[in-house]
Formats: sequence, C-alpha cells, structure tokens
Amino acid sequence: METKRKIPYGVMNWAKLVRECFLVDNTAYIRTLENVDTPVFLRPKRFGKSVVCSMLAHYYDVNLKDRFDELFGKTDIGRNPTPLANSFLVLQFDFSTVQVGSLAEIERNFWENVKGAVGYLTVKYKDLADWSDVKTATAPAQCIDKVRDVIRANHLPPLYVIIDEYDNFTNELVVSGRDLEYNAVCGHDASGDVSRESFFKAFFKSFKAGLTDGTVGRTYFTGVLPITLDDLSSGFNVGTVVNLNEDLLGLAGFTQAQVEKYVDEIYAEYGFDRSNIADVLADLKAFYDGYRFLPDAEPLYNSTICNWYLFNLVSCKGRQPADVIDSNVRTDIGWFRRLAQTPQNALSKVRGYVERGEGEKAFRNELSSKFGRAKFFTEEFFPYALYYLGLLTFESPFRLNVPNLTIKNMFVDYYDELSEFTNVSEARNAFVGAAESLAIGDGTWKALFDAYWQHYVKARIPAQAFDKMNENFFRTTFTSRCLDALTAFYSFETEYNSSEGRCDFLAIPKPGSPKPAMLVEFKYFTNTAAEKGNVLGRGEPDAETVTQALDYRKALARRPDWSHEIRVAVVEVCGNTGCNWFDIA
Repeated sequence: METKRKIPYGVMNWAKLVRECFLVDNTAYIRTLENVDTPVFLRPKRFGKSVVCSMLAHYYDVNLKDRFDELFGKTDIGRNPTPLANSFLVLQFDFSTVQVGSLAEIERNFWENVKGAVGYLTVKYKDLADWSDVKTATAPAQCIDKVRDVIRANHLPPLYVIIDEYDNFTNELVVSGRDLEYNAVCGHDASGDVSRESFFKAFFKSFKAGLTDGTVGRTYFTGVLPITLDDLSSGFNVGTVVNLNEDLLGLAGFTQAQVEKYVDEIYAEYGFDRSNIADVLADLKAFYDGYRFLPDAEPLYNSTICNWYLFNLVSCKGRQPADVIDSNVRTDIGWFRRLAQTPQNALSKVRGYVERGEGEKAFRNELSSKFGRAKFFTEEFFPYALYYLGLLTFESPFRLNVPNLTIKNMFVDYYDELSEFTNVSEARNAFVGAAESLAIGDGTWKALFDAYWQHYVKARIPAQAFDKMNENFFRTTFTSRCLDALTAFYSFETEYNSSEGRCDFLAIPKPGSPKPAMLVEFKYFTNTAAEKGNVLGRGEPDAETVTQALDYRKALARRPDWSHEIRVAVVEVCGNTGCNWFDIA
C-alpha cells in the first residue's frame, strides 16, 4: 500500500519535508533573495521561518550537489536553478536554544551553541580539509575566525551563514526588563551607549570580516524584531532587512491560492468526504489568515498554525478538529505589558481593541527596517511594535488592526488578565453549563447569551466601560467564550463577509450535527440612548437591524455549498442595564 504524504507540522528539515510531506512550494523566492548578500527576514513567531532556513541550507550546500534532483527536482527552483546552487559550505545556527540566565550563563550557553554548530560543520566537510585547529578556539568569534582561516588556507568554497531566531534570547532579556544584561550582550554601557566589545558583537564582526575577505559568501538571518541587529551597531551593520520587500512578502506564509490547492491535495490523497471542505477552508481563513505586511499586499496565512490545524484534520480522518487555536502561537502578555509601559496604559490599549474594535493609525514610511530598543518602547512606535509581533496588521493603508480570530481571542485573554477579574471559575462554569446544554441537550442560544451576560458582562465589566463600548465588544468576547466551550460542535466567524455585508456572529454546526446554524446581529445602545428610546424590554427589535440580519441569511442560503438550516437572532444591549434577545426566524 502506498504511503500517504504527511502534514509537515513540526517538520523543519527540508529533506524530510520533501521526502515524506505535502509541500507548498515557495522556492521561487530563492532567486529574489540572491539579489541581497546579507538578507535579514523578520516575521512573527511560528510563521515558517525555520523551514526557509532549512530550504536554503539544502539548496546551497556543496555536499548536496548529487542530491539536487531528489531535494528540488519537483520545485520551481529545481526546474530553473540559479548558478549559486550547491556552491557554499553551509554553517547553520539556531539561537532559539540559547538559554537565558545570568550574563555569564548566557555567554556560556551561547558558546556551547556555537561549538555545536561549528562542530557539525567540521564533521560534514571533514574530507575537504583538516579542521583540527578549530577545536582549539576558546570563544565564539575566535571559533569563526579559525573556520575562516581553514577556508582561506585550503581555497575552499565560502561560507553561507544561516542564523535562525538570531534575536530569540536577546528578546527574552528585553521583555523581562533585563536592560543591563541586554546592553552588555550588545556591547553597550549601562546608559545604552556603545562602550565595549561583547562576545555577541565580536561573533557577528567575524562574519562581517568574512564578507570583506571572501571567506563568507552570503548570510541569511531570521528573527522577529530588528532591534538587536540595530543595537549591535558596528557588529553587523551590513545586514539588509528584507521583510518589507514587496517581492519577498510570501517567503514565509501561505497565500489563499496555496491554501486551497494544499487542502484539495489532502482531500484527494486521503480520500476524505469533500462535503465539509468549504467549512475547513472557512476555519482556516477565520483563524489563520489576514496577515497583511504592507498596506496593499495580499493577506497571508500563518503557515505553521495552518499545518497544525491540517495535521489534526488528518488525525480526525477528515472531520473538522475540535480545537482551532494553537496555544503555542500566543504572544506572552509580558511583551504587551512592557510595550505599554504602565498597567493603566496596557489596559487602556487592550480595551480599545476589545471593547470598540479600534485599530491604530499607521503609516507605511514609519515601518523602519532598523530601530533600536529605545525607539521600540516609545509611545508613538507602539502600534508598529505590535505589528512586528504579529498582533496587528494592515487593515487599510493608514490603519493597523487585529488580523484574525486567533489574535482576537488572545486579546480577550489579555483583557481578562489585565482587568484582574475575580470569580473567573464561577463565570466559566456557568457558561460551560449552558454550552453543554446547547450542544447536547435542549438548551438555547438565548440561554447561552444570558449566562455570558450575567456571569461575564454584568458581574465583571465596570459600569464606566460601557460608555465607550460598541457592538465589537459583545461579538468578540461572546465568540471567545464560545471558542473555549463549543469548537467541538460549531465553527465560528465574526464579521462574516457575505454578498449583503458583514454579519456580526455566525455559528456553523460541524458535520453530522442536527443543530441549525446561528446568525446573530448585535446592536448597542448607551444607557442614555436606551432610556431615551425605551429600548430595554420592548417587544420587537429595530426593523432595520432585522432586515439586515435576514438579508445576511438569504446570502448564506444562496451559497452552493450551504446545507444548514439558519436561525437568526438580534441582540440589543442597553449599556450595563440589560439586554433584549429576539429570535427572528
């Protein structure tokens, strides 16, 4: 029986990926990368950066020339390779494994990391030269210098240096507020001024020297932020940050067309029932799409968490997975707290995103390719910092906003944590009980919303917060609660884009469920407006809202893949006083 290809979740080795897994082919970007000798490519965590590093390592390794067809024969670059293919000694590092402790421990751990990577190089290319002198090195920079000496003396091909997560351990110092250690690592004094040679700066200086004398041919670094690169100053001021290059935006991540082709291949190879393929694509789009790294760019999917979902899809034999949010993608709230600088500012910011759906004003020319730690923590740079961390993305040419439901859910978690809510378990238990009744009993969506209103909104949200709220708060937080309790039974979308506009909330039953879909429109009134209009307790909702909701239902029902009954409701929230739930149809 023929072995089926695997979903490459957790697979970062190019050879294994090509041999055993489905492959989304981004190799064409290699040609564009070759226009820059020292590219630095930045993306939020878990965006597929490590796979790109492995792809480049296999493509340029002189030792793998005889395996080129095996590794790249079925890819775009394999059909038309560049002259630089298989022409370097590849030296590859992964700094995500450098543990952070005291300054002395950091330096020792970094040295062990470098020794391991260089040791692998000397074994890999043992037939090309005598590398024994490299083992006598006692520091990272000296170790690299000795490698370069061997290359020079033996007229070997130059190095292609790949560093994955170049800023991982320095970012840990930044987010934890260990500025003295960060400055010391980057070669600065306590005030942040350049003052000395550090082990880290000296290490990068050796590569810079190699680029000058030809022992280093090219470099490729990945990371999340450019601040460490900038703060290294003369250590490696030749690095070119390329993640804002329009021709390289898709190097890491998937396009809509790639996702559709990928999912189609999975269904074909595994013989899955295709009746739910539209729902699977809707899940992927709602939770993992929407990263627009330039204002007019095509939005991208986070490739790693796409693979996480599809891995679970295959494990479930083609059924939609019960879990749709990979907890590993969560950005530590420590980043948010540090960037906001004060607890009050952190809460104010997150309230803007959750309560009102506000984005941030942004300008393309402010997306600096290099900036140091000092600028990173300025108030005016706050939205751009969140952009680099993957929490905000371009919604329009002049505004950043939350990209998808995964990040919206993360912000609701931040909101709860920063608000320091009490009785969390009581609120959760009340909601889960109502959710259980809805999913497997005779419970209703109205009862579920009532539990959410009484135990989450009414009991925990301060009265003054309601003055500035709008519908966004209720569709976002209600959806977040539903995601915690009901993803085994429903798929969820907020602001679902139909031919008639965007509906606030949509719950689609998973295949096999007898339950109908639920479409809800939220309407918000301040206490003053609700009292003036006698809204609370009235017998019927606003006619315009009802017409709008029914139009959304008609648009859904016209979808050729749609087979669910659709229930429609309107919720009118009246400040912190109360709410009306109307079952419309």
